[in-house]
Amino acid sequence: MAKSNQTGSTTTSSSRVSGAVDSLRTRASGANERLGTAVDGSPLGAIAAGVVVGAIAGALLPRTEKETELLGPIGSKIGQAAAEAAKAARDAGKQELGMLGENKSPLEMLTEKAVSAVSAAGSAAGSAAASTVSGKQDA
Repeated sequence: MAKSNQTGSTTTSSSRVSGAVDSLRTRASGANERLGTAVDGSPLGAIAAGVVVGAIAGALLPRTEKETELLGPIGSKIGQAAAEAAKAARDAGKQELGMLGENKSPLEMLTEKAVSAVSAAGSAAGSAAASTVSGKQDA
């Protein structure tokens, strides 16, 4: 009798596992379809999400010596180029807004502040990236 009861338990466990596997397959298939629909509806959003996930993964993974050796100078150059581009964009934006005259609407003033803030943030991010790369090379 114990053997028969044991066989029944094994069959029940096997049925439960099989049911769980089928449920997971159904959920995965549904998730895959929803993801495909979301990507079709917003491809730029999918690209942005991929960039964010890649940046997070890159930030979490430790740097290798070879990576630092090969990419260190490039990171510094990118940081400098980003800072220069941000400054150029800020200057161009200020010049364009300056051409509008002294009587600026509230929207124009808000735009000017936004351009300055974005430019400053980009410059700060570029400087931080360059100093991080420089600090990693020295270590």
